[in-house]
Amino acid sequence: MRRRVTIAGAWGISLLMSLPVQAAGVTVRHHDLQVELQPETHMIIARDTLRLTGHAAAGQVIHVRLNPDLEIDEIVLSNGPLPFWEEDLPSASNKQDASGWTRTIDIHLPEPSSPSAETSVSIAYRGRIQDAPTASPGLRFVRPDRTMGYIGEEGVYLTSETSWYPHVRGSLATFRVTATVPVGWRAVTHGQEVSFTEGETTATSEWNVRARTEALTLAANRFVKRASTWNDIEIAVYVFPEDAHVAEQYVDATTRYLEWYTKLLGPYPFPKFAVVENFFPSGIGLPSFTLLGSRVMKRGYTQPYSLGHEVVHSWLGNSVHNHFETGNWVEGLTTYLANYYYDERMAGEDKARAHRKRMIMEYNLYVRPADDYPVVNFHHKENRVDNAIGYQKTAMMFHMLRRELGDQDFFRAIRALIADYSGEYADWPQLRQVFEDTSGKQLSWFLMPWVQGKGTPHLRVVRTSFKPDARTGYWVSLTVTQEGTAYSLCVPVVVQLEQGKEYRTSLDIQRNEQTMALWVPGKPVMVQLDPEYETFRGLDRQVMSPMLNSWVTDVRRAVLLASTTSEVEQEGLKPALDRIRSRNDDTVWLDERTVSIGPQSVLAMGHPRTNPWAGKILGWCGPQVKLQEQGMTIQGTVYSGDHVAVLINCANPDHPGHVGTVFFGFSPKAVHGLSRLLFFYGWDSYLVFENGKVTARGMFDPPMDDLTVVFRAHE
Repeated sequence: MRRRVTIAGAWGISLLMSLPVQAAGVTVRHHDLQVELQPETHMIIARDTLRLTGHAAAGQVIHVRLNPDLEIDEIVLSNGPLPFWEEDLPSASNKQDASGWTRTIDIHLPEPSSPSAETSVSIAYRGRIQDAPTASPGLRFVRPDRTMGYIGEEGVYLTSETSWYPHVRGSLATFRVTATVPVGWRAVTHGQEVSFTEGETTATSEWNVRARTEALTLAANRFVKRASTWNDIEIAVYVFPEDAHVAEQYVDATTRYLEWYTKLLGPYPFPKFAVVENFFPSGIGLPSFTLLGSRVMKRGYTQPYSLGHEVVHSWLGNSVHNHFETGNWVEGLTTYLANYYYDERMAGEDKARAHRKRMIMEYNLYVRPADDYPVVNFHHKENRVDNAIGYQKTAMMFHMLRRELGDQDFFRAIRALIADYSGEYADWPQLRQVFEDTSGKQLSWFLMPWVQGKGTPHLRVVRTSFKPDARTGYWVSLTVTQEGTAYSLCVPVVVQLEQGKEYRTSLDIQRNEQTMALWVPGKPVMVQLDPEYETFRGLDRQVMSPMLNSWVTDVRRAVLLASTTSEVEQEGLKPALDRIRSRNDDTVWLDERTVSIGPQSVLAMGHPRTNPWAGKILGWCGPQVKLQEQGMTIQGTVYSGDHVAVLINCANPDHPGHVGTVFFGFSPKAVHGLSRLLFFYGWDSYLVFENGKVTARGMFDPPMDDLTVVFRAHE
């Protein structure tokens, strides 16, 4: 039974579904939280003692949030127990959103015994938390499986959305946590583990969380712990016993990232960083630890855009906080520093250019005008549109800001942001202020359209000419247009000259149509605007290299599966086909009897022996792809054997902007295990798999050039 609580006497407590305004000045300074977890019954039994600050007068009220599926045993204010009575409340299990997983307890405070006296409220409670994780929709992983919190034999996951401890909205508090779990289990949370003891039936760990945090997350499972120390920071890995062999990889990679990012961002703000294996798919960065899904950890997946991204969140998001209500800048800046900048510094400019191009393409492929929204409205990621705006577009915005300010001022501003706002909230206006104070430049002209506006500039070269000047060079005339809102852009330009020479400069473009004259020191052969993809901008589909994500995002797409495909081959392809069918969208299903392919993107699955359309689509790639009986030649390299599978994308020559994709193995067993992960390979024109592992990948040239003008010889 859910119960409504009220207090007899001078003060009162009531559980309300509305959200009253927090009393000015009263907040939680510290939680002393004692928790017993019983996975076999989904139970939590807990007592939380809240130490308050700002209690100065009688009648002040604090509003404590708690999951309505947790029943209160008692409430003690300072040293006096408070009687209460209870009424039914709706069950959280019947709610479909996060608002159904919390309720508010109004605590009316008495006259303090002295202005300096500390007020404490102790709340004892218990109940079941069993919202089992449900799979993320879509063709590939975008966000963690959805759960508001779970205690069970598979594992324990308790987060802010669970409201598993009494929380006062807006508080940045410290914690002391004592967690008791079954013997053989371990609990992990923020801060530093100060003790761990095992008895006959239970194990207890005590955690000291000194860094102020807005929400506490706790995970527990049958963990094996491996740890080392770097610069007095504990680097720990908590993995399932069967995955203990990958622990050292994560310790080494975490050490490498901490060494790199402390030089860039400043001192690491926590006493530990732990990599914790999760029982459902996730990639979650939390203060002093990260929860990575078991499937990822088993693969030893330590890449910068996975583990490195969560390490950077230690500074941005988990030390410097942002109010999601005012917009989430954290993910974009973290993506820029971890996913992109690490690549730039460690892998070189070719990899950095490809990364910038991919960020721009992701926005253009996934964000349709009807789905677009301003960066300031991004809060968290639910789908690919959110990812394209909140992560990719925002990251590219920071890249352009870095080009505007220069490396020294840009990174100095980030370090100042961390130093000034660690343990505090920072929003977009405060972020702008830090960059302005550090650089001495006024930046509203740059940030306002990118943060407040939606869409992106779409540049086109509409007229060009050149003529010799009175000296030894030439004047090149370019007329460039922008569709929609006119952004103020500094666009790099590369002019190819006769005799293989090159001239680089940039153009300031500020209007919807602008004609500019550019002097070059030799006869121009070709002009390219933004060939290195330094500017976030619109791209037409026909100027992108063919890839599987072009099929995924095409509003007109079809699957071609031959009716004669063998049962063994169909079994290997089944996970990908089931994933497509689960979308319940407008995908058209065709077979080998299809006469022609119109203006649509087509995914042909199965070997050309049984699916003749697969062979026809490979012909769209021209001489760079040649099919043999037991192999394939791609850009001059031969791949052969019954252990080989391929994923190849070709531009449709008759219908620009659409693609044909072919996926098959040279034996049915070659695709087993691959089709489940097929849609993770969306950004390459071709991939070759041998024994289930990628051994070759690359990009074909796009069918059309983008912002490139080739001058005729007689001009």
